[in-house]
Amino acid sequence: MRGGAAVREETVKQAKWIWYPGEFEIYHHMLLSFRRQELGCDYPCVWHVSRPEVSVRFLKSFTVQRDGVFTAVTRGRGMVRLGAQLYPVNAPIPVQAGRCDLAVELFDFDAFPALFIDSELLVTDESWMAERYDAQPVPAACAPAFCSAADNPAVFPFAYRALSPVSVEPIANGVLYDFGQEAFGPAEVTLPAGASVQLVYGESRAEALDPAHAIIRETLTDRDEATRPARAFRYIAVCGDRAAETALTAREEYLPIEDKASFASDVPTLNEIWALCVRTFHLNTREFFLDGIKRDRWVWSGDAYQSFMIARYLYNDPSVTERTITALLGKPPYRRHINTINDYTAFLIISLWEHYAATGRRAFVRQVWENVKALYAFLVSRLDENGYAVRRQGDWIFVDWGELDKEDPVCFEQIVLWKTHLAMAALSRVMDEPDGSSAAAAALKERILKDFWDEEKGAFVDSFSSGRRFVTRQTNSFAVLYELVEGAQKRRVIENALLNPALPAITTPYFKLYELLALCEAGKIAAAQAYILSYWGGMLQAGATAVWEAFDPTQSGAAHYAMYGAPFGKSLCHAWGCGPILLLCRYVAGVRPTGVGGSAFRVAPQPGSWQSFDATVPVGAGEVRLTYQRPTVTVTATVPGGVFFDGKTETPLEAGKPMTFQLID
Repeated sequence: MRGGAAVREETVKQAKWIWYPGEFEIYHHMLLSFRRQELGCDYPCVWHVSRPEVSVRFLKSFTVQRDGVFTAVTRGRGMVRLGAQLYPVNAPIPVQAGRCDLAVELFDFDAFPALFIDSELLVTDESWMAERYDAQPVPAACAPAFCSAADNPAVFPFAYRALSPVSVEPIANGVLYDFGQEAFGPAEVTLPAGASVQLVYGESRAEALDPAHAIIRETLTDRDEATRPARAFRYIAVCGDRAAETALTAREEYLPIEDKASFASDVPTLNEIWALCVRTFHLNTREFFLDGIKRDRWVWSGDAYQSFMIARYLYNDPSVTERTITALLGKPPYRRHINTINDYTAFLIISLWEHYAATGRRAFVRQVWENVKALYAFLVSRLDENGYAVRRQGDWIFVDWGELDKEDPVCFEQIVLWKTHLAMAALSRVMDEPDGSSAAAAALKERILKDFWDEEKGAFVDSFSSGRRFVTRQTNSFAVLYELVEGAQKRRVIENALLNPALPAITTPYFKLYELLALCEAGKIAAAQAYILSYWGGMLQAGATAVWEAFDPTQSGAAHYAMYGAPFGKSLCHAWGCGPILLLCRYVAGVRPTGVGGSAFRVAPQPGSWQSFDATVPVGAGEVRLTYQRPTVTVTATVPGGVFFDGKTETPLEAGKPMTFQLID
């Protein structure tokens, strides 16, 4: 029967919870932004955080072949409007055969309106429309983790596994639990009747043994909930007269996401560095890409920009990147820069273009496009009469922790602004809209080259207005990385800035990644390899079980843990230190997409001083596998569109066929 066929066709669809696009991300970003704690205090976020909409209407027109019923399961309250009839939510609703126009109107003051229908007649999915009563309806959003009536989109779907301490040690005022490596999750504490203890969480042993200065600590009684909020730790000290009678266990809270990349070489330290970076990156891959799991536990656009690049290789999964971009964008109107930092606004817009180029996900660009245009308009509205980005009230010109000349206008800011203009021009073409920024990019580039280039120094100065003519690695790394200069001028920048030992060294893994990327782009792979082994290898020698926020090899002991004027202020698990993943995949293995979404790609290994390695690198919907044994490399690409470059000649790769080449030095 035709009616039966129609019902069967409808039932093969997967029912999903739906909501207005962006509200899931906005809500969970709001929760995340206010979970930070320091020294026993709740630590509110220091920039504007958007909230979800209170009221949303979900719309669907459909045809049924026979009478039936469905139930609108909701998070929030409201009503169902079916034709001219009104019905309550969360109760059976009769449907007569024929054409149906349905509207489910919900409000939720606590989380965000969400809807779930799973029936033979109708299911909720991406085919529905949603509106906030202030604009045209848009396609509803959903996520694969929420596909049953029992699910709750207001609870993020983390996974959990038990953690066991590697040692339990009596200390002067209690018991110290050592879990062997950096972890994140809830502790579960059982106290004897009438007892009160203090929990002191430490990324280091020294921190856990110093209750007065440990960043995260709490006092518990037997009346408190046994399960504590998820926190960062390697060590947990239980302090108090009855600590020995207190039972403590822990679980790791994590996002189950699969690694698509791997790298193993004949250099044992390099293999340890890869593992260190992968574990650190997983720990900071959560609802969004975090900066660190102890401090700040916030979503910073500059940190996220690097995480996006790393994740494209390690995970090849757009979900966390898109959640993070959506959360950072928040909702217009924009009155401050993203995270209050000028460069972070620019990085967010550039990130969207790079995400599209890597994935081809035009639907996501469409979803956030109006917000991105509003953010770009805000950025442009704060430029000076020469089109330069300058500091306005409430702005923070960050760039990097280090000695820079930040008297307006700052060259670094203009370089990322120029790249932002180019990104907006490219995104406008993707969205079939007029290009309003290419001309601004061309004019700005001309001014940068005129005002900031120092012919005598053969490099760009941070500021021409201060008169200091100060040259830094930070500014000149971006001139190379973003291809502001080329040819002889590029070579001068590399020699006079990036390879100049007289310039102040970059000490944060954050900006060191950009410098190493620029060196690799310039073909200086050996310099990058040596630094990876010395800097990240030095952290390993100092006892790191995750990558630190910063590392000074001249320090020792507890001095490693101090930052921001606090003895344990440094994060010992920071996402911006995971750059070797990107460097090894993009340059040593040499795999790089050249077409949108990986439709075309180039494999150009640069093994440098290393004698052998095995690597798997994702590209598009497949992967490239490499086995290198100097001077021969065998390459297998599982998808078409690739070419291999041996240092002199390009050769097309045949999908699924192992091909062996000799590299030319």
